[in-house]
Amino acid sequence: MRTATRQTCAFMFVLLMACAGPRLYYLRSELPILEGRFDLAVAPGPWPHKDVPAVVSDTDTIPDDLVLPTLRALMSLPGASDACDPNTGGPRPDASEYCVALYKTPQDWRVSWPIRNLMKERSSCQPPFGGVDDESFGRNLPIIGFAHNHPCATSMSSDDLTRFPAMKMEDGLWTMVSYAASPDGQLARDSRNRLIPAWAWLATGHKDESRFYKWNPAGEVFQWNEDKALWEFQANCHPQEASGMRSPRMLLPRCSPELKW
Repeated sequence: MRTATRQTCAFMFVLLMACAGPRLYYLRSELPILEGRFDLAVAPGPWPHKDVPAVVSDTDTIPDDLVLPTLRALMSLPGASDACDPNTGGPRPDASEYCVALYKTPQDWRVSWPIRNLMKERSSCQPPFGGVDDESFGRNLPIIGFAHNHPCATSMSSDDLTRFPAMKMEDGLWTMVSYAASPDGQLARDSRNRLIPAWAWLATGHKDESRFYKWNPAGEVFQWNEDKALWEFQANCHPQEASGMRSPRMLLPRCSPELKW
């Protein structure tokens, strides 16, 4: 009888594991953090998504062959798109933002596993400012920037415009920088010894009609044109500062010309 019970339990365990399916993302609570700080989470990498490749390239900026599949893959994750309540226009409880870090190894360009954040928890996703722990190359790899999605087809916020790689300075303080940098304070360079610019990316719109944006620390915003297969300049945008009790996340950036959505 005991043997039969064990066999039944083992079968149920295997069945549950099979039903759970492959892992799609990590929760922030599952990640290690640096110095006991919630914002300095370390994401595992690379993301073993069938449509997101590691890309070999000696360019001075991250290749679109990695960026575009990453943005499309983000939009296909649970709750990442079309997750708004039609009555209120606000996010449903399952609406989720996912953040990934795009980074460089000694041999290629890669993307970290997504970090999921339900919109009802902390309002948006926090990037892994603590960097990436790559399965082949370990930690302290240079981060080029972060990509995330908006599940309700909304535009970038003022807060989004300020999220770039973080590095630890000699005085022990952490700061965001305009170039690809490792958390331990090293700036990355390409094969011609040039600094690699930092970027941020947003996937928004709808699952069958996605819109992709990227911007640099100077606030130059570009949108991907699928027909022309290129990034088109849209506007120069700058964050608005919060006033009173309003959160910076709720503020739209100031753009010239005005950014149309």
